[in-house]
Amino acid sequence: PPGIHTSLGDSKNYVLLLLNNLYGQKQAGRVWNQYLVDKLLSINFKQSLVDECVFYRGSIIFIVYVNDGIFMSKNDNEISQAINDLRALNLNIEDQGHPADYVGVNIKKLKDGTIELTQRALIDSIIADAGLTDAKVKPVPAKVSEPLHAFKNEKPFRLDFNYCSIVGKLNYLAQTTCPDIMFARSEEHTSELQ
Repeated sequence: PPGIHTSLGDSKNYVLLLLNNLYGQKQAGRVWNQYLVDKLLSINFKQSLVDECVFYRGSIIFIVYVNDGIFMSKNDNEISQAINDLRALNLNIEDQGHPADYVGVNIKKLKDGTIELTQRALIDSIIADAGLTDAKVKPVPAKVSEPLHAFKNEKPFRLDFNYCSIVGKLNYLAQTTCPDIMFARSEEHTSELQ
């Protein structure tokens, strides 16, 4: 890299050979992911064919998001054994107990045994970013069969917000806890194409 000088010459004549991955490099995330996958496979986890961030071993499901992971199983002993197996591979694992919130997704077990996933903080952030905190809500979504008209006797919609940021947040929300957003959006495109 520029600015590196050695007793033998400078960056015009020499390059550095990295022996370890450096945090912040373009490939750092991929290198970390491959390192973790190799460790998990070595202790008999199987990687999902559908999602590369999901792993299985016995009754355990392990989900990893960058450097945060979550174990799920009806058998606490299997989870403890998996954590011990990973620690034996020199991975520094911190057990934070039962997850109430994982990467912004609130996890709540209901009385009937089902699990509810919500992202209230992200939803509130999207509403605030769009300047809609005082907006009146409808109990049902807009009809997809009704064509939209420009402002239809109303003042124009406020456009002084970061559109890309809001769309990114909506995409994340749709992929994690609100797939109905994607359905509504794809329905809109389908009706446009017809």
